[in-house]
Amino acid sequence: MTFIVPFPPAGNTDTVARLIATNVSSSIGKQIIVENRPGAGSMIGSQLVARAKPDGYTFLVGSISNVLNHFFYKKPLYDITNDLIPVSQIINVPNYIVVGDKSEIKTFRDLLIYAKSNPEKVTCATTGVGTSTYLTCEMIKAMAGVSITNVPYKGGSAALQSAMAGEVTFAVANEALPFIKDGRVMGLAVTTPTRSIFVPNIPAVSEYIPNFDVTSWYGVFAPAGTSKEIVNDLASKIQATLKQPEVIKKLESLGAVPVGTSPKEFARYINLELKKWEIVIKPLNVSVD
Repeated sequence: MTFIVPFPPAGNTDTVARLIATNVSSSIGKQIIVENRPGAGSMIGSQLVARAKPDGYTFLVGSISNVLNHFFYKKPLYDITNDLIPVSQIINVPNYIVVGDKSEIKTFRDLLIYAKSNPEKVTCATTGVGTSTYLTCEMIKAMAGVSITNVPYKGGSAALQSAMAGEVTFAVANEALPFIKDGRVMGLAVTTPTRSIFVPNIPAVSEYIPNFDVTSWYGVFAPAGTSKEIVNDLASKIQATLKQPEVIKKLESLGAVPVGTSPKEFARYINLELKKWEIVIKPLNVSVD
């Protein structure tokens, strides 16, 4: 079996995919290979799975980006509603807005003030065009009425490195928690509606911009046509994995909340996400192709 990760190695998607693959492999007695196929805001890897044989050997470890691609691109490479089958949602995780440890910006309020006082000078490193971090930057621009240049990188690690080096004003990444905890970056805000239980001292963006909410999530998808038996079996294995104490501990170190849903529950969640982000993204008038 192969889990396709549509982002580069070392990011949260990759880490979570390998964690799930290792534990599910043990339970089924079959090796699961994790293969990184990054590009185009996760569309390259996602298209690969959408076109794969529905034989139970190829799956996608996808994310909120799979929903966002549906609206950011005029001609996405695949159709999330017809080409992929939701298997199970794995986790929820916030995006973190961070600056380098030497930045003069110390709070999210400082960032907004600086952006309003220095139009055209503020840059935001994100984890790729069409991702939730890209959307976070665009929503801050629109909802706070500030000018920010969105600088997409190939993954969260690269975006965080740019913030640490002072190459950008700030970065948005959901891989940032370990960097915050060891002092390599300063956390200004989280993008979930409320503060994270893992860093309760860091405010939510919604405390400064009402109704702001970009909650990232990861989940497993199968190619359309995959049998219900295969989908249900993998979902049950993922659900069992997410109840293991060592898995929960590892996910918490990433600032992630385990979910573990059935295929029907995940499909229902995807439909809600599609409705939610259509309302949010269309008024932004952002197209990336």
